[in-house]
Amino acid sequence: MSWLSDNYEKVTLGAAVTALAALAYISIKNKGDQANAFTLPNPKQNNEVRVDSLPGIENSKVSMYMEHRINQADLDGRKVDLFTGIVLFSKRDDPKNPVDLLKSDPVHAGIPNTWWMDYALDPGYGNAPDRDPDDDGFSNREEFESETDPTDEKDYPEPVSKLKALAVETTQVHLKPREVGSGGERSLFNLESKSGRKVNKMKPEPVTIGDTIVFTKPLMQKRFKFVDLDRRRNANGLIDIIWVIEDLQPNKKGTQYRFDKRGDLDGHPDRSLGIMDSKAKLLLEALDEGDKPFEIDENTYFSLPYDEGATRKPYLLKNIDLNKRTIVVEYQDKEGNKLEHLMFYP
Repeated sequence: MSWLSDNYEKVTLGAAVTALAALAYISIKNKGDQANAFTLPNPKQNNEVRVDSLPGIENSKVSMYMEHRINQADLDGRKVDLFTGIVLFSKRDDPKNPVDLLKSDPVHAGIPNTWWMDYALDPGYGNAPDRDPDDDGFSNREEFESETDPTDEKDYPEPVSKLKALAVETTQVHLKPREVGSGGERSLFNLESKSGRKVNKMKPEPVTIGDTIVFTKPLMQKRFKFVDLDRRRNANGLIDIIWVIEDLQPNKKGTQYRFDKRGDLDGHPDRSLGIMDSKAKLLLEALDEGDKPFEIDENTYFSLPYDEGATRKPYLLKNIDLNKRTIVVEYQDKEGNKLEHLMFYP
């Protein structure tokens, strides 16, 4: 057996002791390094409290509660729109030379350029005077002439200027009296058409002066009053009785007619006319009323736009002339002056 074999245990033991000693040395050395690794230098107190951006932050906070205004520049007495400047135009045949409305001749005859500027309207269209920016039925030129706001649909010219006559409907009746007893103080009346056809009659009880004539049918049933008797000498030298009748209908209240025994009007150029009731069919071609025709009796007040239940009715259908085919509407201007609007009907 060799020496190595005999001394293996000893050699191994010796190596183990040597290795243990080495490990102990390493451990002791690392322990010192670890202690040094967790050892921090003493901290220094920071006494600096100034923040460089603090004044700017405070100014920004104050500015949030302040009122900020941007004042527009003024050029030739007008404000300059921000980011756009003065609006200029050019002529079609001279596009390179801009036109300043404030300094140029009127773009549209009769309307100053400043008017377009005052209402921020574009006069650059060839039909600008005929345009209607607020859709109230009145053109720019009409609004200019009436001194109303062309951009406000509630501010518009006198609406009667847009009133159109579509048609006129007329009825004609005659009161034909018949005396009961002599003198005509007690009389009966029939209501007849122009052709003489009887359209209404009284009960057989006669009426006297001061009585309302009551017909049996609804047509003009209590419309007339027997108010007086008169007499005149006819062409043959005989005395004719004239019955004086008063109209009780609201639009003709107080109107008197003088009928002879034939039912003709006494003293009228056209004795055969009788009692004429006319009403006009009208249309307001503005204020969204262009598809709403309405009917008004002659000598009746009404409103525009038309409202049957309106409390204020400032327009009067004063006259319908069947010969001239005209209609006259009376109204007052802003100063209280009475004016008349004349229309022709087909």
